[in-house]
This record gives sequence, C-alpha cells and structure tokens, in this order.
Amino acid sequence: MWAVMEAFAIVRDFHFAGGVVLWTIGLNTLLMWTLVIERVLFYRFTLPREVNRVTHSWFSRDDRRSWYARQIRQKLVAEISQRAHFSLPVIKTLVTLCPLFGLLGTVTGMIEIFDVMNAFGMNNTRSMASGISRATLPTMAGMGAAIFGLMAYRALLRYYEIQVQGVADQLSLSTRAATRSTTGGTPA
Repeated sequence: MWAVMEAFAIVRDFHFAGGVVLWTIGLNTLLMWTLVIERVLFYRFTLPREVNRVTHSWFSRDDRRSWYARQIRQKLVAEISQRAHFSLPVIKTLVTLCPLFGLLGTVTGMIEIFDVMNAFGMNNTRSMASGISRATLPTMAGMGAAIFGLMAYRALLRYYEIQVQGVADQLSLSTRAATRSTTGGTPA
C-alpha cells in the first residue's frame, strides 16, 4: 500500500511541476488509451462473431450473383466496416491533440518565465526554473503520448483494413468461389 501511495505522490508532483496543461494531457491520454483498449477488445472478441454472422448470412443465400445480391453483399461489408471503424477517428483526434496540448504548455510556461523576469529581473533563478519545468514537461508528455498513441492507432487501422478486406474477399459472388473457400479446394 505504501508503494502505491508513493507512486501516486510522484505522479502528483510531476503533474504539479508541469502545470494545469499537463493534467489536460493526462486526461487526454487516459481517454485515448481507454478507446485503444476498447478497440483491441472489440477486434479480439466481438469482431470474429460479427464476421461469422455476416458470412453465415451471405452463404445461406441461394442467389449470390444478381444485382440485388451484390447490393446485399455491399451492405454486409459496410456493416462490418462501420462497426470495426467506430472509434478510430476519435483516437486519431486524441493523438493529434497531445502535441498541441504540449505546445500550449510550452507557451504558458514561457509566459510564466517572462512574468518572473518582468517582476524580479534575471536574479530569481528558482522562480525561472519553475517556469522552465512548466514549459518543458508538457511538451515532453504531449510528444511521448502522441508517439505511442500514433503507433497504437496505426496498428489498429492496419488491422481494421485487413479485416474489412478479408470480409469483402470472403463474401464471394460466385458459388464456385464459395465452394473453394469453404472446402479449401481449387475451382473445377
């Protein structure tokens, strides 16, 4: 219990040294990683069931070649695509906001340094150091959160693209391809 309290105190001190903007970056990062974890869990557990449902619905149809059948196929692929893409734009926006909040922290820290210089001149180095930490810590935190968030976003986006293309390929229009995909054989 003591170790948890100590860790919390370290994080609290870090956030107070970085100012209010660092709290904003922390909340933004927490929301971003919550959505990333939600997408990973969705892709791992829910998406395979959705793909199986759509595939079963498609292959239970007798007609897979008409215009109407192609429209139904497009609808099924679009449903999977929409469900799989659900929170990716929000994650991308949160990743984009991280370095912008870091820049905001830099500007507010520099304003604090200039206020100290205006009030006390160049002699009060302790107050200037506080402004410097408020300028550099949010920048570092914003860039770090953005780098790791961007890597997670790109991995999720790539997985999404592969899965949607796989569903589109799996829902073939001909019965011969359906036989080949379900039996693993070659076309006659």
